[in-house]
Amino acid sequence: MQGNSVRKQRAVKATDSEWDIVRARAKATRMSASGYVVQRALAPEWPSGPSLATLSARLYRIESAVLTLCEVERMRLAERGEDDGWTAALRRVELRLRTDPTLSGAAEDGVSR
Repeated sequence: MQGNSVRKQRAVKATDSEWDIVRARAKATRMSASGYVVQRALAPEWPSGPSLATLSARLYRIESAVLTLCEVERMRLAERGEDDGWTAALRRVELRLRTDPTLSGAAEDGVSR
């Protein structure tokens, strides 16, 4: 804390409904309303990152690249007469998607699949 460490009373303007929300959130964290407001105001800000649209576009490009590579590999295997290799690879990928918690989504939502 910078400067004088003596806390002084300050005024905050809020509607009754806004202040009710502040008090409820403060209570949930076992803090006073003023302590909660100060803590939230002084909390470090999240660094700005790419927008959701940018992230979505990046993921779409990655997906397109992966699908293109899959198609090239499927065609390569077919040309060599190894269609069963493609089927076996798909089975391994599907198994991994179902069982790896980081790929199945279970790690994100806490649900085992």
